[in-house]
Amino acid sequence: MYSEGIFQFYFMNMPQPVIVIQQKRHQLYYKECNKAAQQFFDKMKDKIINKEENLLFYTLCEKAIATKEPIQYQYIQLFHPERHAYEVTFTPLFNQATTPSHVLVMAQEIHYKKTQEESTRLLDAFLENTVDAILIADCNEKVLTVNGAFEKLFQWRKEEVIGKSRQEMDIVSKEEGKENLKLIKELKNGKTLPPYETVRYTKSGESVCVSVSCSPIYDDQNQLVAYSVIYRDITPQKEAEEQLAYTMKELENIKYALDESASVMILDANGTITYINDMYIRYSDYQKEDLLGKYYRDAGLRHDLSELRETIKSGKVWRGELEMWTKHNQLYWVSNTIVPLKDIDGNITYYVSIHNDITEQKALENKLHFEATHDSLTGLPNRAMLLKELNKVIEKGQRKSDEFFALLFLDCDNFKQINDEYGHHIGDEFLKAYTKRLKSCVRKGDRIYRLGGDEFIIILNVTNGREIEQIARRIHVSLQQSWNVRGYCLRTTTTIGVSIYPEDGESAASLLKNADDALYKGKREGKNNYILYQT
Repeated sequence: MYSEGIFQFYFMNMPQPVIVIQQKRHQLYYKECNKAAQQFFDKMKDKIINKEENLLFYTLCEKAIATKEPIQYQYIQLFHPERHAYEVTFTPLFNQATTPSHVLVMAQEIHYKKTQEESTRLLDAFLENTVDAILIADCNEKVLTVNGAFEKLFQWRKEEVIGKSRQEMDIVSKEEGKENLKLIKELKNGKTLPPYETVRYTKSGESVCVSVSCSPIYDDQNQLVAYSVIYRDITPQKEAEEQLAYTMKELENIKYALDESASVMILDANGTITYINDMYIRYSDYQKEDLLGKYYRDAGLRHDLSELRETIKSGKVWRGELEMWTKHNQLYWVSNTIVPLKDIDGNITYYVSIHNDITEQKALENKLHFEATHDSLTGLPNRAMLLKELNKVIEKGQRKSDEFFALLFLDCDNFKQINDEYGHHIGDEFLKAYTKRLKSCVRKGDRIYRLGGDEFIIILNVTNGREIEQIARRIHVSLQQSWNVRGYCLRTTTTIGVSIYPEDGESAASLLKNADDALYKGKREGKNNYILYQT
């Protein structure tokens, strides 16, 4: 038997990495390692082996202890430049009770030299499984090989190009040929060129946008023997970039057109203002710092927007007219379009609000509407407005059984005489004064209309017949008083006919007819009175 000292000497100086593993209380420990293994296992003595981190090693140790037999395992470093391989033996060591207590782990290196055939096979596999087009040429610029991706991109078959120079293939344009020769010279001097983008040409003369990478290739004596050129087809990328640039220019033009023609505000999904253009500032008198980051209602909106919100939150475009107020509390009108913008998942991310100022248009519309519905001399609502509003009051009465109102039909008894004696200009001034006095006789909720000439209608909101008589009497008495018109003292009287809803009629036509009948009954009875319609 060798002494423990001799064993320790040989153990420590063996050329192969050797490790002693100890099993203790169902745990495996690093017990000892020799010099060859110290580069891997130094400072690991007596440390517990982590099973999760070293699962294969741990499992093989356990197997050797369980079977009481040596276990062999081959490990190849596939990606090491030298492609080393190891045969690792796990040998159980027994104590006096013939139970394994340790495992001797020895790694024997197997030097693995690649054959020329395998090198070629690996190179071919690499070339054919690469999506980029690859050309390899010798130092005389003769093509040694190309891959399938090259054949597909440039439409040249491998057997057609091997032995040819790149110049013979007309891949490079004549304009770029001289510059390309400089690059090849740099390659021959051993310089790896940074990738660059350019245009190359196929066998049929079609242009292809490519990213080009060139690298020198050395033999094991560090002598330059060839160079590789890798072409990556970036035509789709360039087309996408051109399309993006075109789209961005279009968007820029659209934004310019919008900014020059409309007020634009952009809100996020929560209604917070993220953008306003200069035209919005001009119309609203706000500054950008007044509104950016604020809620949309802070931008001069005061009325109910519930219908608008429901529309745009459902993803639909809203169009309409809005009243808005400037920073200095001036009212203006806008024609407004709000467009929800969505992400690729269909979620609303922004709202684009486009305003066009229609204040002048709205003023003109209001003027035309007023002229169409009001008397130009007195400013009172005309017959068209009377019929519209009278029908609304009747509709309200049909919904409420206790609704009650009176219609007064007034006629100035001697207006024709004023016109004939003093002229139409005095007659017009008299009608204006007549209107003013009528307004002073009625209450806030009552409405006065001019039918034409000296005929007027009043709708009284009343609750009983006594109230009707009180107001009618007050009007009648007031209109008997003298008038001072342009220095003329005029005297006139008025006859009033009264119909009551619903007892004297449930339609506009019947109420007007019955009030008119009561009026002419008053005329027949001597004028200057008020008569309630009677069937």
